[in-house]
Parts: sequence; structure tokens; C-alpha cells
Amino acid sequence: MNIYTQVCGLVIIAMLLFFYIKQPTMGLSSERKFKFTLFIILGCVLLDIASCYFIVKSRRYEEYVVIAICKLYLISLHCVAFSALGYAISDIFEHLGSANEKFLGVCYQIFCIIGVIITVYLPLHYYYDGQTLYTYGPAAIATYFFVSVYILSIIIAATTLKNHLKEKKIYALYLWMAVWAISAIIQFLNPKLLIVSFASCIGALIMYFELENPQSSLSRRTGHFSSAVIHEYLEYLYQTKQNFSAMRISFQTAGESSDENKLLRQTIEMLSDFLFSIDTAKIFDTAEGYFLLIFENTDFLESTKYQISTYFQAVENSSDVGNAVTLLRPFYTIIPDCTISEDADELMMLLANYIPTNKGNSSTNEVVVTAETMKNIRRQKDIEKLVIEAMENDRVEVHYQPIFNIATNTFSSAEALVRIKLIDGTYLQPNEFIPVAESSGRIIPLSDAIYRSALSFIKSYHVERLGIQHIELNLSVKQGESPTFTTKILQLLEDYQINPEIINLEITETSSLRSKERLHENMKKLEEHGLCFSLDDFGSGSSNLNYIIDMPVSIVKLDKLLSDEYFKNSEKAKAIVNAVIEMAHSIGIKIVAEGIETQEEFDTMKALGVDYIQGFFFSKPLPEHEFLKFIQNNNLKYMYQ
Repeated sequence: MNIYTQVCGLVIIAMLLFFYIKQPTMGLSSERKFKFTLFIILGCVLLDIASCYFIVKSRRYEEYVVIAICKLYLISLHCVAFSALGYAISDIFEHLGSANEKFLGVCYQIFCIIGVIITVYLPLHYYYDGQTLYTYGPAAIATYFFVSVYILSIIIAATTLKNHLKEKKIYALYLWMAVWAISAIIQFLNPKLLIVSFASCIGALIMYFELENPQSSLSRRTGHFSSAVIHEYLEYLYQTKQNFSAMRISFQTAGESSDENKLLRQTIEMLSDFLFSIDTAKIFDTAEGYFLLIFENTDFLESTKYQISTYFQAVENSSDVGNAVTLLRPFYTIIPDCTISEDADELMMLLANYIPTNKGNSSTNEVVVTAETMKNIRRQKDIEKLVIEAMENDRVEVHYQPIFNIATNTFSSAEALVRIKLIDGTYLQPNEFIPVAESSGRIIPLSDAIYRSALSFIKSYHVERLGIQHIELNLSVKQGESPTFTTKILQLLEDYQINPEIINLEITETSSLRSKERLHENMKKLEEHGLCFSLDDFGSGSSNLNYIIDMPVSIVKLDKLLSDEYFKNSEKAKAIVNAVIEMAHSIGIKIVAEGIETQEEFDTMKALGVDYIQGFFFSKPLPEHEFLKFIQNNNLKYMYQ
């Protein structure tokens, strides 16, 4: 009966090895240790079968031969337990570091050697009555003791360092050790039941299905490694201090039509098939429309890129027109040296956030990410963190820059400008944190905080009594695109009991026609409730007169750069400024000149017929109380000039 149990275990472990070796793996230390453990268990089962055979046929052999085979089996149990421990704490080794890993490894190696020596030295006996067979004696007891220590060590390690082990691995280890411990106790109490080696096979089976099945690491869509294991693989490379490079292959579509989506799927499928011929890199299908290639040998990056580029060219330029296929143009994001990132998390952040802004219009089809790029990304992340901390700790301030009304000779409006106050009392510059807030999606909660602060200010101090007709609030494109924005802003006005006519929402030109359409719809709804709009930075970026025609703007703000060029006596700038002012006035739109800093600039713009002046000539943006004091003092002064 016992030999059948061993044969079943042999079949199980042989099948596991066959399927495990057949499937692709990432080469992680845990994978190598698991494979090594499978081979040790295979040897253990074979020696268990051999010991049974030699005990049954003991009359044919010298007793020392039978004892030697039986002791080899006991030694194999030491090796199984030792390799299982090494596999179990492979993740912990990576956490502890090389020095502690070596010390811990040496301790257990010495312990294993001592156990083997004791097992070899102590006497061992065997029993066979024609049906039942087993071994017993001091060597067997010593083996139970040492294996128990290994089992206990694995359980303690999984428990005490559970924060550094995957939850799934902890569960699988507990289950394996439970099966092994129960089988050892049963066999110790009833030596006739030889089930310890079989229990090792069951434990390996548990680990395979719960954790080490290579199929679980593969994408069902393409058969390449899935995005779920990218971080684990990168973490392994960094922890083992391997130098490597990476290349991301992505594709750009101009829209969301079904034809383009179909073309994208076709491109991905064809590239996926071709990538199976690449053996110089680990290939990951991110399931987001691109592939990530990791090169442990950095010399192969350029040659692999050339192979892929040649493939795309061959597909599109097939001599057989019937076989020619149109594919999307690939774009390569190349990281030649991944030491620019400190760890896997930072590299994943780089891959997730670094998207070239000129990708669609660039004459080249690649971008090389350098240490300088990583430095900029770290700075952006630091700024994002500062913004979050400021919002959480109420350090978001709104300052107000007065805007001079030439017709009334007073400061009749002001622009609300956000300021982030740091712990040391200094301020983070808007040109640093606004782009970061927009790209990270923090601009909406940040804008909400600004709106609440500004509306509270208007309500608390009744600024309209000081001659303020409008408070300008900046409107980001992401806000304006939101289908809930209109409802949100109207609810805020109702909550603070603010007359909508005092609010002017200032938008910046955007080159996205889709964004413009969404903004236009929301702007129309808000205009119906009394809010007005101004167009900021006119004359820069994607200037287009259609913005003035299509959108319900009542004020246009000349961009400071355009004004600067005017004062540098640029004939083109002068012609543009004159034309814009004339055109705007002809359709009832007022003009604000921004960035005015000197008396000469003020007089020139006033002579040109602009309606409002904004700039440091009058005042920088001021905190609430300083702004109120400024308005009280200056409105009275200018009203009686």
C-alpha cells in the first residue's frame, strides 16, 4: 500500500516539473528556488521508493547498503525542508539585504549540515514483516526534530515578517506546512504509514496552483507576461542590483472611431505575434495598448528596436500588394539606463506619467528618457505632494490683484490668484504647481478650494460696496469640460448667497476643439444665470478669433508677451494689438492689458483705448486684508482725481 502512495507522489511531482519547465518564467529568485525545491522533492520521493524496495529485498543486499539507502532518504528530507525554507524566505532575504541574507543563509546551512551529520552518525533500524515496513531509531527521530525546526522556522518567518510577504504566499505556506506537519505527526505516531514524502508533493502542488503557476503571469490576450507582474519583476531587478534598460512601444490614434480602434487592435495583434521571435528581452503586455520590453543585457536594446522597426516597414511595404497591411505608427519610449530610478515604484511612476506632449506632432518616433527627465518628474511629484499637504492643512491662500477701470478711474475688479504657502512661510510659485495640478488631476479639488475661499471673501466683506463689480476666478479646461461643473458652481453661489453677476470666469484658450465645445455648452448655461466670462492670454498659444466669436466672452485679456512685444516696437505686435482692440470694441467686448509695469506702458495702453489695466504698475496680487486696504485707499483717491 505504501509504495502506491509514493508512486502517486512521484507522478504528481513529475507532472509539476514538466509543466513548470515548459512554461516561460521571469527568472525571479523565488521561481528558481521553487524549481530547485521541486527537483529536491523528486529526489526525495525516488529515494523513498528506493528505501522501500531495499527494505523489502533486504535479504539480497548487505545490511549497510539498506541502511545507507534509508539514511539517504532521511537526508533528502533534510534537503527538502532546507530548500522549502529557502523558497519561503526568498522575499524576506530581498527585504533584509545581502549582509543579513548571507548571515541567515549561513546559519541555516550550518544547521542543515549538522542535521545531516547527526542523521548519518546515529543508528537506524528498519522493520519488514512481509506487508508492513518502516524505519525507526535515533536517526529517524533526529530527522523528525530537524524537519520540525524547519517547519517552525517557515511559520515564524511568514508570521513575523508578513508585511514583506505576499498575502497569497503566506496563506500557501501555512497550508503547505500544515499538510507536512500533520503528515509527519501521523507517521511519527504510526510509522507504518509512510506519507511524509507524499505530503511534500501535495505541498508543492499547493504552491504551484496558489502561487507559482506560470500561466497566471501571462496575458490571456497575447500570451506575453501580463501587467500584473511588471512591478514584481522590476522590484527583483532593483533588489538584485541588476543593470537593465527598458523600451515601451505605444501607438497613437487621432480619434475614437471604430475604424481606428480596429486598426489599433490589428496592430497590437500583429506586433504581439512578432514579439515572440524576440529572445533578448522580457516582454510585458500592459493591456493598455502598449508593450514594455525589459532588457537585462542593455546591449540588445538598439538592435531589438531596429528589428521591430524593420518588421513594421516590411509589413507596410510588402512587394505583394495583397499582403501589404496598414499599421499604426509605433512610438518608442526608451530608458537606456534604469539606474535613473531608485526603485521599481519610481520606474513605474515614470512609465505611467512620462508621456511626451509632442508625441502626435513630433518628427521623430521616439523619446529617450534621461536622468534629467527623472529629476523633473521627481520635482513634479514633490510639488504635487506639497499641493496635497497644503490643501489638507489649509495652506491654500487666495490673493487678489486689482484691475484698474479707465472709464471710472477706479479699481472695479480683481483677479483671484491661488498661492500655496509652505511650512517655512514662503510661497510656491503658481507656474510651478498649476501645470502639475492640471496634469495630475489635482486642479479640480484645488479650484474648488479657491472658489470657496473667494466666495467666502466676497460674502464676508461685501466687496461690491467698495466699488468692485467683478471678481475673476480662473476656470481650468478640466473643470469646464465636467458635466457637473455648472451644477456645482451654481450650488456654491446659492450656498454663499452670492449674486452671480459679480463672478467673472476667466478661461484660457485651448487647442482642443472637443474641449471648446464642452466648455461652450457649460458657459452658455452659466451665462443664462448671470455669470460673465473673459478670455485670458489672448495672443499667445493657439490664438483663434473663433474663440471670441463662438464663446460668450465679454472681456478679452491681452497676453503679457504680446504687450511686451508691443513695447519693444515690434511692428507686427503693434498691428495685432491695434487690430484686436478695434475688433473687440466693434462687437462690444472690452479689453484688459495685462502685465503693465511702468507709467509709460500705462499711458500707452490708455491711449490705445484699452478698457482695463492690470499689472505690477498698480499692485502685485495681495492677501485679503491688504487688498481691502488697497481698494479703500485707492478707489477714493482715483474717484476724486
